Amino acid sequence: FDLTPPCLPQRDEAKFEGPFADFVDGAADWKPVLRKILGTDKPELIAAGVFLSMPGAEAQNYHTDGVHLNLRNHAPPHAVNVFVPLVDLIPPGSASNGPTEFCKGTHVLGRDAWVKERCVNPAPRAGTAILFDYRLGHRGMGNKSDEPRPTLYLTYTNKPGWTDKDNFSRARFKKLGELVGAKPSRAERAAARRG
Repeated sequence: FDLTPPCLPQRDEAKFEGPFADFVDGAADWKPVLRKILGTDKPELIAAGVFLSMPGAEAQNYHTDGVHLNLRNHAPPHAVNVFVPLVDLIPPGSASNGPTEFCKGTHVLGRDAWVKERCVNPAPRAGTAILFDYRLGHRGMGNKSDEPRPTLYLTYTNKPGWTDKDNFSRARFKKLGELVGAKPSRAERAAARRG
């Protein structure tokens, strides 16, 4: 499921605020690389949150986070994802916590098919940023470890005002309360103690 860090508003609000947002929107160490990839001095942060792979989670289906804006000619990236694992990633194997598998070259128009020989599973230490084209094919691998795998994600664009209304639709994500359930009321707890 998907969580929004408490210091950030929901992803569809126009402006992110707070000290964390100031950092990721300004001083983050990946910003020089991001500016070079997107070809702009002012990439716009359009989405941020945390995804969490729980122990026993299955591998995701292969997917891209966005489509090509020009379907006739390959174009430079219009958006870049930054994934920052919040725990050390363990490579595929019996104790793997399910790092993301990326299929190299699938961001190129017409080359979007999953090909096992082109796939890589980087497993960096916690806090190491992974930047990739929004159109690159990828999937989270299954979490075979006993610990959750939280990953911060940030999406930047070089198209002012552009938003991804499909990938970041509120309808796509469950509220945490729907997954956890409501706490019993005081009366329900008292009745349970009485037996």
